[in-house]
Amino acid sequence: MSAPASFRERLSWHDDGEIRDGDIRYLMLRADALMGVFRALPAEHRGPALAAFATSIVRHGGKSAKAYQAMGADDGARLLEVIRSTAPQLGWGRWSVLGHAPDRIEIEVHNSPFAAGWRLAEGEVDVEPSAVCTPIVGMLTVVGAMVLGREVRVRETACACTGHAPACRFEVRSV
Repeated sequence: MSAPASFRERLSWHDDGEIRDGDIRYLMLRADALMGVFRALPAEHRGPALAAFATSIVRHGGKSAKAYQAMGADDGARLLEVIRSTAPQLGWGRWSVLGHAPDRIEIEVHNSPFAAGWRLAEGEVDVEPSAVCTPIVGMLTVVGAMVLGREVRVRETACACTGHAPACRFEVRSV
């Protein structure tokens, strides 16, 4: 029996301008162009817009996580492995599971595209660093709930966008 196809192997590029993984359409976009949208907003609108981004990822990224679960990632450890191996194929950085217990998960993300796309000139501060990687927080919110079997709270404890951390770190805890 052969191993299941990776995310990258499942992608198909269509002549009409679509990139698909089955029924799910994807978009290739520069990280700095995406995060530049948020940076272009007035300061008071950035936080709420980034929070809305996370909410959208919970909804739509959750559909992807459920699809991965249906493809055989039917227990917590397998789902975490699929998410870990799929994230870099999506351009979401290199994810490592640092810890997994019945009530918590710890994740480290090297090379977050959101942090990389956000980096500011030294000394410039315009948003809480923990808000920059809200798409990852959104994905971990839905995946964490699936893995731990209950509602979770996700907190970013370090963000590489500050230049003071080599990677972004996240703590997922059951509520």
